[in-house]
Amino acid sequence: MLKSVYASLAAALVCALLSFDAPAQSEPFRLGFLTVRTGALAAGGKQMEEGILLFLKERNYMLAGRKIELTIADTGGNPAQAKTKTQELIEKNRVHAVIGPLATFEALAIDDYIRQAQVPLITPTSAAQKDLAQQKLSDYVIHAVGTAAQPMHVLGFYAATKLGIKRVATVADDFTYGHEGTAGFQSAFEDNGGKVVQKLWPPLNVPEYGAYVSQIKSGVDGVYAGFAGINGLRFLKQYAEYGMKKTPVFGNPTCVDEGILRNMGDEALGV
Repeated sequence: MLKSVYASLAAALVCALLSFDAPAQSEPFRLGFLTVRTGALAAGGKQMEEGILLFLKERNYMLAGRKIELTIADTGGNPAQAKTKTQELIEKNRVHAVIGPLATFEALAIDDYIRQAQVPLITPTSAAQKDLAQQKLSDYVIHAVGTAAQPMHVLGFYAATKLGIKRVATVADDFTYGHEGTAGFQSAFEDNGGKVVQKLWPPLNVPEYGAYVSQIKSGVDGVYAGFAGINGLRFLKQYAEYGMKKTPVFGNPTCVDEGILRNMGDEALGV
């Protein structure tokens, strides 16, 4: 649901671009869309597609008086493929703007090319805001959402002040989104008297989480889980199988979001 909303918001920003677009208004506006249809992040990619397709269907594929021609490209959640697909959208399909990609490492991979091509990129990525939106100061990147760390400050504060949690282990995907969300949780949690005593970083495409669940230190009061795509489901299932349900889990927004919650059982309860 979150990614669907992000995609709709990104599409709405196209209206703002169209208001500044000078070419003949009879020409269709060609919009490229970078999604993920395969791999660990496919659940979020599906939501993004559903969001933009619904948004455009409700408007009969018209925005600001212009017909929209949408071209969807699958990045596979792979930085190199994301760059290739972006180049195809811009050089072959001659799109006027691009929405996407889903993953932060993909956005970082195409950043230089976007600035070189001077084609606006409206991105729903919530991580690497410092790199993409601040340090490089690109005039061609528009962020549709907040940062990966932003909601995690609230969760860290809640864990420390409302629940009285003192010691936490963190387990999160080893890529930018996982790191920035964990940092947000840790910052607020430790500012309010808690302590992160362990950090585990499974690779994004790790085959199973048993080796990581078994490493979680005994005696922690809670576990922060920072996952994207199908990984939240896979981690929580093994967390329950290892008999860890007595230790509460604090999940990031995509750990149990609607894209995968429908496939979860009791392992999602209490997160």
